Amino acid sequence: MSMTQAPPLVSIIIPAFNAAPVLVEALESARVQTFQNFEAIIVDDGSTDDTTEIARRFCAGDSRFRLLRQANAGLSAARNAALGQANGEWIAFLDADDAWLAQKLERQLALAGEDLHANFLFANFYFWDGARDLAIRYRANRPLPDGDTSTKLIFSNMYGISTVIVRRETISAVGEFDKQLFCGCEDWDLWLRIAERGLWARGLREPLVRYRRWPGNMTSKKMTMTEAAVRVLEKNLAATQRPESRPVYRRSLAFARAKLELIRARYRIETEPDTVSPAILRAWRLYPKRVEWLLWYLLTAWPDFLGGRATAAVIHRKMIRKW
Repeated sequence: MSMTQAPPLVSIIIPAFNAAPVLVEALESARVQTFQNFEAIIVDDGSTDDTTEIARRFCAGDSRFRLLRQANAGLSAARNAALGQANGEWIAFLDADDAWLAQKLERQLALAGEDLHANFLFANFYFWDGARDLAIRYRANRPLPDGDTSTKLIFSNMYGISTVIVRRETISAVGEFDKQLFCGCEDWDLWLRIAERGLWARGLREPLVRYRRWPGNMTSKKMTMTEAAVRVLEKNLAATQRPESRPVYRRSLAFARAKLELIRARYRIETEPDTVSPAILRAWRLYPKRVEWLLWYLLTAWPDFLGGRATAAVIHRKMIRKW
């Protein structure tokens, strides 16, 4: 950047690992934004496909785009590398398999201008399979997670990262992404650390992002995600300096641990069915507010001569459908 050139208002962070089949769509969705005062930092995280060449061609055609390359170190490390090079007042995130609608930046920055306290911007988004929109994240009959959402955020990550824009000074105050976390929870961890210091979110009902859903083993993914969620909650419970947040973290952590018991049990239904009933009991003991789990336990532990095999089969089918 020359000494006379004003810095971009927005830095777009685009981590990419073996993203060749989808990267052009993501980069093009950034390039055609109606708001143009941005830089886009692509981080090739040790790809072995054509990701590097695709990114280089894009950078050659548009000086706002630049490429960083590193040995494979994971999503958090890739985003951190871009954060270290970012010049914008706002940091926007775009994953390589997602895509923005053309007015995404313009509409969100206009919202920030209406509320000068906002340090965290988000938007509605479509779940998408690459060809068609499957569902919408925030339905019209539910309020958007606006304002101080720190308590709700402890229970779930309500924000899709490719919709989020955060003030750079806000991220600088809490530190970068935790490289020890993975599987979609590293962003939740960052949002929780921001909330610890003060998060004021403003969002748009209008869907402005397409978030790609990949096919695969959903049970395995849910198990990995829930294991990561437990780690995030344990970490932030230990770190919080807000007395009012500690009981909230404990409730959320108890629920996450109980959910993990059930997901693991679902995985063992075919191979170790005798372990399912004790796992359901452990889940209910961790989170006794879910009375239906106690019912599940009773139906799976019911004696065979009283029809227990049939009632257990009903619960097993329910668990398979759910997880």
